[in-house]
Amino acid sequence: MRRQTLLPLYKTFDILPAAVLAGGLLLSLFAGAATISPAPFEPPATSLSQLFETALQSEPNYRAAQDTLTAAQARERQAFGALLPQVSATGNSNDNRRSYYQRDSNGNTLRDGYNSGGYQFSLTQPLWRPANIAGLDQAEKASEQTLFQLADSEQQLYIKLATAWFDLMEARDGVEFSSAQRDALKAQWDIAKRAQELGVQGQPQVDDAKAKYEEASADTMSAELDVAAKTAALEQWSGRHTDVVQPVIRDDAYIPDMLGADLQTWLAQLDARSPALQAAQSALAAADMEVDKQRAGHQPTVDLVATYGNTAQEVGNFPGQPGYAIRQFTVGLQASLPIYSGGSQSAKVSEALAMRDKALDDQESTRRQAVLTIKSSYYGWLAGNAKAVAARTAITSAQQALLVASTGSGHGLKTEADVLAARQQLAGARRDMRKGRYQQLSAYIKFKGTLGALSLVDIRGLDELFVAQPSDMPLGSLKSEHASR
Repeated sequence: MRRQTLLPLYKTFDILPAAVLAGGLLLSLFAGAATISPAPFEPPATSLSQLFETALQSEPNYRAAQDTLTAAQARERQAFGALLPQVSATGNSNDNRRSYYQRDSNGNTLRDGYNSGGYQFSLTQPLWRPANIAGLDQAEKASEQTLFQLADSEQQLYIKLATAWFDLMEARDGVEFSSAQRDALKAQWDIAKRAQELGVQGQPQVDDAKAKYEEASADTMSAELDVAAKTAALEQWSGRHTDVVQPVIRDDAYIPDMLGADLQTWLAQLDARSPALQAAQSALAAADMEVDKQRAGHQPTVDLVATYGNTAQEVGNFPGQPGYAIRQFTVGLQASLPIYSGGSQSAKVSEALAMRDKALDDQESTRRQAVLTIKSSYYGWLAGNAKAVAARTAITSAQQALLVASTGSGHGLKTEADVLAARQQLAGARRDMRKGRYQQLSAYIKFKGTLGALSLVDIRGLDELFVAQPSDMPLGSLKSEHASR
């Protein structure tokens, strides 16, 4: 957004009598007078921690990560169950009808009916199944991976929601600044028209002031649309809310050094603390177990097998034979040796090796991304701190300029446009200071989130930096910002 330069009106109208200036100032004041009405009720401000608590209950990606963990834990139980005895029972009851022909002189055809049935219990206890053992190890690593992925999803939700939150705050500050700029340029345009009526300026000066005002109005509309877009981005993570009222960062908020140790110290802790990197490490271990599992497909298997059964029939298998009931119990070892599977098992081993290489590459990619995030957050915090420090000085200067403009207008030395210009300068300086603080806080959240150390406790601590309404208090008595290191 381009800033406009406002010239003090006493330089433009220094040839006019003081009475004309005073009269013009009074007309401006009376024209801007309005009836004071009671302020409308505003809902309480929504804190960032409240928004996080809502997102943790409803955000689809986080809930999907929870479901993935539940599924992985179920697969782990399945893999463990493959090592335990497998017991089954079967039973049957049959109603039989038969006919037979007697080869004698009579040649009679006889028919009868009878019932037969039985039941059987079977037990299979794996004794040597290396694929099942590797499958259990793989399932444990996969479950561990999803546990880290859930932790990373929570951290990423904090990061994305906080980023959208501060982006919306920055867009809101942009509306405040552009509105102040528009009001100042509107006042300059009104004065230019008044000067034309008095014959001091010509039409070109009026057209130029009008063009600047219209450009500022367009910037204000663009800033308001940007707020709507940033609100939609926030709803992606928190769900649709019609009652979200953002607080304002306190002018006297003191942000201490949040990073502490030097950069290399933090980078050395990535492997042990980053949930994303720990998930990648578990995925690599699971891929190793998959290779062992597929290679075990070439090895023999040995099971302990036991069966107990009872078979009964009302009549014999031939006419005239009596019925019978047979009970049988068997126990023994059953071995199986794969000889040839058409090359499919070897292909499965090759696939597992390729996926293991992919997991290794994914781990390296995750590590590089984590290193980049740590470095960019570290330097971003320092840059935001420097920006906030510089903006504090600009705010003090702008407040002094506003005080001079407000006091001078009472002595005929300034005009309403000068007051509006000073307010514009103050709004711009406040916008810059807030932007620097947003950058600091966003960098801090990304930094801790990458290390897996962010929680609602930290977010509630950040909420202490915000208030429901902005403050117009001077900054001269405030604590100085933490200097850039």
